[in-house]
Amino acid sequence: MQGRGGSGKKGVSVWISWVLLTALVVFIGTFVLQWSKGHTTKTVEDLTEKGEILTLCQETSISLAGYCQKPQTLNINVTNNNNRKVDGLKVRAFDIYNNPQGGEKNVSIAPQKTMSIEVVKQGVLKHAEFMPIIVVGKKRAVCQSRKITVESIDFC
Repeated sequence: MQGRGGSGKKGVSVWISWVLLTALVVFIGTFVLQWSKGHTTKTVEDLTEKGEILTLCQETSISLAGYCQKPQTLNINVTNNNNRKVDGLKVRAFDIYNNPQGGEKNVSIAPQKTMSIEVVKQGVLKHAEFMPIIVVGKKRAVCQSRKITVESIDFC
């Protein structure tokens, strides 16, 4: 009789191990499924937001006129050519040694208006890039697709 009782316990322990293994697999599968669902949702939201920003950037357009440099500033007239307000301007300038410098200029240029802007600089500039900045919700977006490059900047 002891032989039968011992083998019966062995069968129960195998059955319990299969139940525990199945429960572990279900738990891990559920965890991976929830993680991938959250990750996918966040990725889709990010892509949607970027698409909206790109669309709004297409509604933005600036033009530059009357640009020249003084020893410490770059003077430029910026015109908003479209129907969306420009909330700032990102400037990337390069001196004659191709060293970069730049930053953001907080401006508010209404549609179809022109504004004179002075940007602080160092050295003699060789060329500069200007990108409009728009506010979308609570985020500031730099419209790199609407970049304007200015070559050979003369002195005022």
